[in-house]
Amino acid sequence: MITIEVALFATLRIYNPNGESSEPFKMQVPEGSTVTNLLAILKIPPGESKQVFINSCRQELDYILQEGERAAIFPPIAGG
Repeated sequence: MITIEVALFATLRIYNPNGESSEPFKMQVPEGSTVTNLLAILKIPPGESKQVFINSCRQELDYILQEGERAAIFPPIAGG
């Protein structure tokens, strides 16, 4: 297992396992986990997240998470 820090923003706050919050939290995931695996562990339905940043760099769903990284997950945002 590896430990990462996760921050969920806007409507994704409801998937925080510690209660609805945008405060970052630490969690353990199996070694070799991808961003897709992380979203599944957090029970975020496909399409609910639009962009994921790992250590402030946008990453694709197949990115493999590493010990100590910080994931910031954002939903689709509408505006005009």
